[in-house]
Amino acid sequence: MGYRVLPLHPGEKRPHGGLVPHGLKEASREEAVIRAWWTREPGAGVGILAPEEVLVLDVDQAEVWERLKEAHPALLEAPRQRTPKGGVHVFLKLPPGLEGALSATVRRLEGVDLRGMGRAYVVAAPTRLADGREYRWEVPLVSPEGLPLVPQGLLEALLPPPPPREVRTGEASPKRLRALLEAYADRVASAPQGTRHNTLIAYARAAGGLLPHGLDPHEAEEVLVAAAMQAGLPEREARAATRWGLEAGARAPLPLEDQGDFGPKGAFWAKGLAQNPAPSWTAKTRFRANEAPQYKDPNPWGEEGGAGWG
Repeated sequence: MGYRVLPLHPGEKRPHGGLVPHGLKEASREEAVIRAWWTREPGAGVGILAPEEVLVLDVDQAEVWERLKEAHPALLEAPRQRTPKGGVHVFLKLPPGLEGALSATVRRLEGVDLRGMGRAYVVAAPTRLADGREYRWEVPLVSPEGLPLVPQGLLEALLPPPPPREVRTGEASPKRLRALLEAYADRVASAPQGTRHNTLIAYARAAGGLLPHGLDPHEAEEVLVAAAMQAGLPEREARAATRWGLEAGARAPLPLEDQGDFGPKGAFWAKGLAQNPAPSWTAKTRFRANEAPQYKDPNPWGEEGGAGWG
């Protein structure tokens, strides 16, 4: 049907260590593999790993679901299953180009977690927990191609907030732009596990805001992807998130201000940036990194590592 599955320990929500010792990495679409798993363990539960273009809303509580469907009636047409706690899993399709734009680790809406997207599985019917409670489909699952799109209003609530919309642009020097890009890459590379995707999104959007000032988009993508991979993200996820962030940021140029008495006439600062340079990421990705000014805090919105971004 287009979804990878994995067996779960009978009565539990965790992957079956005896059948899939590497957990999520071994989720499969192969019918022969799947049959072999359930032949060995007929009582295993079912986990579904949706592909990257599919978003699964994991709604914890019935009252949250009531508010959500009232605000977005189109959700009632989407495949969904009822969870043992009375919540729901709702399967939706992301618009083209938004793969990698959402995080499965940060809540943007209270009581709603984001699953699927090739990164987070959900427990699925007919799984039965040890206490006898079970998952059941209320609207049957269909292939990813047949899923309805995420409602626009809901999508806007789930996406990271846009950077400040100030349209003043000017020709910042390539040297200055590379220094800013390297500062962003340094933050991405040092992001701790659990914040890596969100941090990459935040700084990719910041770098996108520098594109109207003359930053090379190919250079920005390669530098940020290299930094994200050093932090531990897979290249595919890193590249998708970086491209989305650059495109989103380019639509809202990052405000730059004249450096005034603190540097050469006509030089620009990005608001919120001060001193201390990052390592030469442009050099690491085979771009020439000339001597550049020093910067302190590369986060233009004053939020540590993009915390709280979806």
